[in-house]
Amino acid sequence: MEDEIRQIQSILLGMYRDFYGLAESMGINVFLVGGSALGAVRHKGFIPWDDDMDIAMLRNDFEKMERFFAKTQNQWNAYQYIPVENELHPNAPVGHFYRIDQAKEYGYAHAPKLDIHPLDGVPENRFLQKVQNIAAKIYYLYVYNLPTKNKGRLMRQTTRLILFLTPDRLRRFLLMKLKKLITRWNTGTEKEICSLFGVAGYEKEKMTRDIVLPARLCVFEQCEFKVFHRVEDYLTSRYGDYRKLPPEEERAPAGGVWH
Repeated sequence: MEDEIRQIQSILLGMYRDFYGLAESMGINVFLVGGSALGAVRHKGFIPWDDDMDIAMLRNDFEKMERFFAKTQNQWNAYQYIPVENELHPNAPVGHFYRIDQAKEYGYAHAPKLDIHPLDGVPENRFLQKVQNIAAKIYYLYVYNLPTKNKGRLMRQTTRLILFLTPDRLRRFLLMKLKKLITRWNTGTEKEICSLFGVAGYEKEKMTRDIVLPARLCVFEQCEFKVFHRVEDYLTSRYGDYRKLPPEEERAPAGGVWH
């Protein structure tokens, strides 16, 4: 199992080196986030039992990246980019970057991939924050296009009914309107930034601009990649005492690739 995880990590590292180089050539800041940022700070590389990578970029850079890939039919060198609203495999509304040969061999559900999270501005008004949060959740549901899991039976039945009552053409129209709503706050001017589809939830994913920018370099598997400027504060907000290892029974791969 350990050898298999290291093999996956080696593939992911190669993928990220290439993606990071492309982003740098385009003048795009791309950050390690989530467990990948935790691994960079605590382990100087991957968390030993981790089998995925989470990265992020500001919304304007994210849209620039998607426009670039659209011009290449979402294929670049040995890689394939899956846009947010593409339905090749039901997933969170973030970008996904695959190695083509791995996706063909193992399928999109199991191949190693980079999860690319857009970072959006947060309105200062608390009511508008609630609007953004709710709109983001509905957007997530319409992109995922399946009833929610692990949220209880009532929520699963409710989301199943919502999807049943939303014809495909209407769903796509609402996706367009919801995206326009949740991305209307500019990350260049707002005081707070949020990964709207991060696993920690809206409140924990919010952070002030000075936590994110300017980017700083951090060692990761003997390379140097960008992380948030105050990455330690970000990790404390997300994980508490992030330097403390979890119990052994919780040290399991999150991505579930190749299984």
